[in-house]
Amino acid sequence: MEVQYSISDLERISGVKAHTIRVWESRYGLIIPQRTETNIRFYSDGDLKKIMNVAFLVNTGLRISKVAGMTDKEQRALVLDKSNGGHDHQGTLTALKVSMIDYDQDTFERILNRCLLNMGAEEAFNSVLGDFIRHLGILWQTGAINVAHEHFVTGIIKQKLFSLIDQLTVAPSAHSKRHLLFLPAGELHELGLLYIHFLLRKNGQSSLLLGQDVPIEFVKEAADKFEPEVIVSIFTTHPEEENVENYLHELGSTFPEKKKQFFLAGYPLRNFRGPLNDKRVNLFRTMEDLRSFVVNTYAVKQST
Repeated sequence: MEVQYSISDLERISGVKAHTIRVWESRYGLIIPQRTETNIRFYSDGDLKKIMNVAFLVNTGLRISKVAGMTDKEQRALVLDKSNGGHDHQGTLTALKVSMIDYDQDTFERILNRCLLNMGAEEAFNSVLGDFIRHLGILWQTGAINVAHEHFVTGIIKQKLFSLIDQLTVAPSAHSKRHLLFLPAGELHELGLLYIHFLLRKNGQSSLLLGQDVPIEFVKEAADKFEPEVIVSIFTTHPEEENVENYLHELGSTFPEKKKQFFLAGYPLRNFRGPLNDKRVNLFRTMEDLRSFVVNTYAVKQST
């Protein structure tokens, strides 16, 4: 069943004001809303994609009258051309989102490959893909995408990250630390953790990736053999915000070693204001904070 969008949904997803969308409707016939049986206006996937493409092209300086005269195919081709693999940030985001909604694997991979080639892996993931992943949250909340869309794009991105990790030639340095990376039980969103694994390996650190949905007792089992100095995790949906304090206490009591450190990031930590007596725990409110910390900390250590 196709998703139905209100005009406020279009505004939130595309960034185009509702008033402007109505002007484009009435003056240029850009999109034609449908109506429910109770006479409420709604818009389709096709309308959403058209608005995103048109908004991008207008923002590049093209007149709306010229863009409105193009076919859907012409508009999309021009967006892909102008996005140019990351050189136009907004165009690349638009092209990625539209190809995701369409399940267009060839286009999505082509854009991603151009970003990696033109920008380099770290910059591509820091800027374009970082923003794209954040936009997924908005699309999810409005119902523009479902679990199939998310699995489709995350599968492609994960393949690229694993390929980049395989290509790394940097061996752990003599002064490197051992990092154990995992996601808590019930947590399945592993793109961020995989990216941190890539950055650690790229910066000459030892990193063991356990992946998603790992109960603490199995983290403990792996840690007993790997003997990490740092344990890294990212919370997206688990533990839930009201359970964060209990989870941190359980994590600390499971690993009582004084020299062990914890790097923990994610959405449920943003509003955490509970007592944090364990000085080994480093909390990062966002993935960007954790990424910056990892890059800055280990880049300095490598240069000394």
